[in-house]
Amino acid sequence: MKFYNFDWNNAAALGTCSHCFHDAATDEGARTITTSGFYFDATVPRRIRYQTPFKAIFKDLDGTLTGLGANSWATYYYRSHLWDGECTHEADVYDGVICGSNVELRTIKFSTYTPSGLFDGMGLKVLQYDDDIINAFNETELETYIDDRDNYGSFNWKFKPSKNWAQPFVTGHKYKISWGVTGIDFEAMNFEVAQPYHPDDKSVYLIHNFTDVREGIEVHDRSTNI
Repeated sequence: MKFYNFDWNNAAALGTCSHCFHDAATDEGARTITTSGFYFDATVPRRIRYQTPFKAIFKDLDGTLTGLGANSWATYYYRSHLWDGECTHEADVYDGVICGSNVELRTIKFSTYTPSGLFDGMGLKVLQYDDDIINAFNETELETYIDDRDNYGSFNWKFKPSKNWAQPFVTGHKYKISWGVTGIDFEAMNFEVAQPYHPDDKSVYLIHNFTDVREGIEVHDRSTNI
């Protein structure tokens, strides 16, 4: 497929949309689209433009979309997607990040949570948390890193189809996940790797806050010895 003359306004050769006229109308998104056999003329300054819900994944089978070779990737930019040597932010041409074939972009869906009312409408916060990142900080620096909201990817809760967050993750890394501003404890929640998925994909490690709600009870013997 060949593209020419997409140099007007903010036009792009490829676009994504799920009822994108209104955020409340769209579903979870985060679907994977495969591409191959593209040619982009110099009159195509923008190859991709993402729209609501800003979560589509492109798998480039032959490298003609991303220029990074076969089995490379593209998706919208969130801070948690930006990994040195694997994914780069290319805002002008790709409206997001492009990643090489040394990783995968896979969708993980979080749903069926309790208590339901507490999580409705909350954003999912995702922080890069690999060992080499964390071990480079002292205790104070780590606290600052965790508290800085600019370090997080922030993903919107979706009402359709089933009250969930379905988000792309770059494989082979650890992420600290939390909900809301300071983190909300859940009693139960389903974590599901969406299709397509392959057994030889790199792992994704998720770390989340845990609150121990057990109550400590001390018993003192006040009896009088006789």
